Formats: sequence, structure tokens, C-alpha cells
Amino acid sequence: MRRQSTVRGWWRRSRAWLAGIAVAAGVTLVSPTGVAEADEGFRCGLKESQGVSEADARTAAGLICEHLRAASSGRVLFEISLAALGKTLFVTVTRQEPPASETVRIDTIEEIPVAAERLAEALVHGQPFVSTQRVDNLLEGETRPALSKKGSLKFLVGVADVESPGHGARAAGFTVGVLYAAPRFALPAEMRFAWDDATYPEPGLSLFSISVGGRAYLSKRDVSPFVGGGLGILRLHAHEGEYPGYAGTETDYFDAERFGVAPYLEAGVEMLRLHRGRVALHVRTDLPTGSLKSMEIPVYSYGDSWDREPVVETVYPAQTRYVLPVSIGVTVAF
Repeated sequence: MRRQSTVRGWWRRSRAWLAGIAVAAGVTLVSPTGVAEADEGFRCGLKESQGVSEADARTAAGLICEHLRAASSGRVLFEISLAALGKTLFVTVTRQEPPASETVRIDTIEEIPVAAERLAEALVHGQPFVSTQRVDNLLEGETRPALSKKGSLKFLVGVADVESPGHGARAAGFTVGVLYAAPRFALPAEMRFAWDDATYPEPGLSLFSISVGGRAYLSKRDVSPFVGGGLGILRLHAHEGEYPGYAGTETDYFDAERFGVAPYLEAGVEMLRLHRGRVALHVRTDLPTGSLKSMEIPVYSYGDSWDREPVVETVYPAQTRYVLPVSIGVTVAF
């Protein structure tokens, strides 16, 4: 009887010892802070978890390890870290040998199944995570529209006084266009008209232009100075004096027109920038790429009889003038 009791006691102790080994092995496989051994040479487990429930962390680590096991071969050790920041989850998978690490940001923990497969592909095959994108495995953060700085599109109207230094003519005009405005810059596209009301034969000037350009604001305040420039197409017409031979005049006569490309420069001050409508005072100089050229004008004499062949009495030579239109105006953008 004593021997039978001894055998029974040994059997109970042996079962307890075996159960302890099994429990210890089970803890090693599922412990949220340990490293789990799945098979010979492959080890993968959850290293740490912050801000994620234990159940979610263990499930997420299991899914990632499953994909890593399927993609890898040989003796490999992987460690997984999870960290929550608000609703965002950062998943980091680290490989010990050869050393490599990949971190991905996901919007919700429900995206773990998709992210797990891509993390395994990236780490095992040495690819950047972004190169694992496919049409059916995109994360929500990869399809979200990118943020952009705010700007606004405004209509533009204005009036201006146009001077012509060196020519002496003056004209009045107006502007219509659109303006894309941002805190530090603006992009105007304008159509400008100007004409004079000079009495013949006083100097006269008229212009038409279409231009696009840019403005740089020197501050972000409600009132800000600005400088700018751009490129346009300019039609410019200037005239002065009476036509030769008319009423016996001998004054210089100039009448020319040019159509071509013309850059421009401007500077000014814009007000009410914190409001929907804005007002700008500016000075603008258009820079024609060529001079105006008045044609040569011959004056004929018929003598005492109109039946005679006309004779060239005087030739007024061709003239060239570089006319620089300078606009001083106010525009409203709304």
C-alpha cells in the first residue's frame, strides 16, 4: 500500500510539473509582452503596446505574425510595437537579423489586416512600404485628399490715369479681370483699356492690353504693400501734331501704332485684406519691346494747274519714339 501511495504521489507531482510546462509554453506563445515562437527558427511577438486594449493588441500582433511567417523563411526574429495617438495607430515591425524596421500609420485598428500583409511584404522583400500599394490594399490615409493652402478667386475692376513720359499725352482707362489671392501672393489676370480726349493736334495716346502676372505681399496685415510684374500683349497708339501740308502747317507730325508682347512692373498698397472685398492703389509701367515708328510722309505740289504731274515738294522723314505708358490707378477685388 505504501508503495502504491508513493507511485500515486509521484504521478500527481509529474502531472503538475507537466501542466506547469504547458502553461508556461502557452504564456510564451500568447504573452502580450513576450516573444512567441511559432515554429523552428521563426519568432514573432508583441514587444509593447501603448493606448491599445490587450485583446486588440494580441489580435493585431497575431495577424501581423501570421503574414510575416507566410512571407519569410529561415531563422528570423520579429518584434511588434503598437502606439495609439488619439484615433490614429502607429504600427512598428522590427526585424533583428538583418536589422530592418518599418512603421506605418493607420486611421483605425480595423485596418490591421490590410497593413499586416503589406508590412510583411515590405520587410521580408526589402521594399519601401509605399511600393506595396495595390488597387485593393490601400489604407484610408493614402486615399485622403492632401491639404492645401487656402486661396480665393475674386473679380477685379478698376480705373486708372495713364501718363506717357517723353510723349506728353494723357489717357483715362479702366480694368476688368480676375485675381487669385493668397496670404503671401496674388495672381492677377487683367484686360485694360485706355484712350485720350486730347484736342487735335495735341499729343494723344490709347492702349489695350491683356496680361497675367503675380504680386508679392510684404506682410500679412490688413494693409500691405506689394510689388509685382508679369507679361502681356499690348496695343499702343500715339499721335501728335497736324498732318503735313494741311493748312500750310510745318509742325512735326507723328502717328504710329504697335502691337506686341510687353512685360510690366507694378508696386502699390492693398487695403482691407482681412475682408471679402479689397482695394489696391498701384502704379504700373508697361515696357514695350519696341519703339513706335511713324511712316515717311511725302508732300506733293501741283503748281498752278491740277493737270500737271504732281511734284514732291517736301518729305517728312519717318520718326521713332519709345512711348512708355505709366498707369496710376485704383482697383477693387471682390
